[in-house]
Amino acid sequence: MPVPTTDRAGDVYDATPDFVYAVSLLAALEGATGQDGHAMVLPFLGMARAELTDFGQRRPARYVPVQIGDLRSGLADLEQRLTALLADSQVLQHSLRLDSARRLLRRGVAAVA
Repeated sequence: MPVPTTDRAGDVYDATPDFVYAVSLLAALEGATGQDGHAMVLPFLGMARAELTDFGQRRPARYVPVQIGDLRSGLADLEQRLTALLADSQVLQHSLRLDSARRLLRRGVAAVA
């Protein structure tokens, strides 16, 4: 029996402003080298990004520039944004991924605390 396939090219990129900003903030946090505790939280940020983007199945349509003044405040901002995204999520898969990303982020925050 043949397996049905669908062209998901149109479904891959998400232009939702909150999602775009959250992924952009996460990327800025990953690039915030030189900040105290960065090396400890970096693996958790990478895992959270993988969850947030559904391991490549959901990508931001673009990135926006985000400045990171302080690593801890950036992490707190990211957690708030993930919580808001989770509260507004209408898709179960996205909700599960957002929750997992938030839990990984919290583990990273605990590692630098």
